[in-house]
Amino acid sequence: MDLILLASGGLLLGISLAAPPGPITSMLINRATRSIPGAVSVGLGAMTADFILMLLTILIGTEFSLYRYVHYIYPVGAAFFIYLGYRILTSHDSSNTNRTGGYVAGVSVGLLNPLQIGWWLTAGLGVYERFGIITIIFLFAGALLWVFILTGAVRVATKRFEDKMENIVKVFSSGFLFIFGAVFIYLFFV
Repeated sequence: MDLILLASGGLLLGISLAAPPGPITSMLINRATRSIPGAVSVGLGAMTADFILMLLTILIGTEFSLYRYVHYIYPVGAAFFIYLGYRILTSHDSSNTNRTGGYVAGVSVGLLNPLQIGWWLTAGLGVYERFGIITIIFLFAGALLWVFILTGAVRVATKRFEDKMENIVKVFSSGFLFIFGAVFIYLFFV
């Protein structure tokens, strides 16, 4: 019974972490208008970043206070998000479904996202210490499940509404990245 509770808690936590709008969701939606494998590669890249952050948090975060260094990642993350938003907004080649680029972008955004870093240094470490590795494993499974659900839903909508959906998603995705870039610039100076 405990295993079922830990697993279901991890699944729900993974979905709840992956579902809210953010830079990764924005990139997933944008890629999903063109290709399911391209979008999934972004999600896998982000999950790789989460895995790296989880390991660093567990190995180092329990001995040292890393949270105070997150502040310095804000300007780098902001510049990267604004750059990605610009690239999405000005892209003209909708046939570009390079899975490697999507994976690398997912890893890069994940490692440069102060919110993701902060989550692992605080809540992630707390979840690990309180509930153990089983919950963390199912957290990743829940995030992966959300990647497939979101990607499939966007792909179906894109096929149904064709060009309109692609343009809406392009504006939505780049807009969200610009907003997160601006928020991170603001947070750096606060």
